[in-house]
Amino acid sequence: MSMRIKWFYILLILVCIRIPLYAQTYAAIDEGLKSNLTHYNNGNLVVSNNNEELKLLNDLENSFDKKPSRKALLLFLRKVNAAENLKDTRVGSKLYLRMATAFARLKLYPLVMKCYFKTILPYNDIYKEGHFIKQVNIDSTALYSKTTDSTADVSGFLAINNRDSLLLKNDSDFYNHDKKEIKSKPIPEYDIISPFDDGKTAVKYAMLIHIQQPVSGKPKVFVKINRVGHTFITLIKYNSDSTYVARSFGFYPEKDHLLSATPLFPSSASEFKNDNMHDWDEVVGKFISKRRFQKILDLVKQYDHQKYNLNKNNCTDFGLNVALISGINISGTAGKWPLGHGNNPGNTGQSVLQGKVLNSDTGNKDDLFIYNDLITAN
Repeated sequence: MSMRIKWFYILLILVCIRIPLYAQTYAAIDEGLKSNLTHYNNGNLVVSNNNEELKLLNDLENSFDKKPSRKALLLFLRKVNAAENLKDTRVGSKLYLRMATAFARLKLYPLVMKCYFKTILPYNDIYKEGHFIKQVNIDSTALYSKTTDSTADVSGFLAINNRDSLLLKNDSDFYNHDKKEIKSKPIPEYDIISPFDDGKTAVKYAMLIHIQQPVSGKPKVFVKINRVGHTFITLIKYNSDSTYVARSFGFYPEKDHLLSATPLFPSSASEFKNDNMHDWDEVVGKFISKRRFQKILDLVKQYDHQKYNLNKNNCTDFGLNVALISGINISGTAGKWPLGHGNNPGNTGQSVLQGKVLNSDTGNKDDLFIYNDLITAN
């Protein structure tokens, strides 16, 4: 046999081996999630190679230009939520993880934290998916608070239900990544605080801090003077009747004159604005106690009477103070600009990207909801 023919057979064998190995590697992504989900048997979600449901989820994550059907999405959520064989499993946890990131991009924050709650498993597990990191090595019972009048855990109260359809009223119109700025409108402190006092029994509280950098994925403090980014927060109260109250808002300067809240005149009157449609690059979320939630509401009341100051009391200072109350510590958040320096979205977002985030309750970042949705540069 000639050397040329021998090498041909060797190459053919390698190709034959390579194809199934590559297919196996692709199928093993997310610890078998793509190959193991899913089909229905008598209305129940079971393990299969049928990927219709997962395809819908991928459409949510990767094809926002093609709006997913909200009816199909809600059906998908109900089926997954009712699937007993996914409960407390790695496959189920991974699926809810991906749902949480998809809903984060859609700005459906109550659903984000509901799905994040489902990723909490009763055993140790470490995995990574893109920029979302979750490590379940803490006492999961600490995350199951009790209602004041019942001993039932909150897992049932945080189940996906018909009320979630209210969040899906406009399909994926919630998602905005075409660089068209949606103006946030002023919101009085009362309209932030009072809805949480709804007279209903709370079963869970959550907080998310959102950072929009001046340049997505870069530690730039500003671009062309007026592009400085923004930091805002979301507060969520989940009730025992499966309702919830959510507010996304940030701390803004209320311009006294053209140059107020600039390096020349850093101080200004302040106001809160409704940021529920505001874009962001990084988000960090956590379930918090009632005591911490109330301390945040008290802080909101205090800020309602404070001056905005570009150097020492800006939107990022407010967000970081809320995060600190929640037990989230982000380091390396300060930077310099002409005539001033201080905390800012550019450095804060970069610190999140670099993993400079800690849950002060556990000393690590892996039991926080951390995700980025960076805008790819043209």
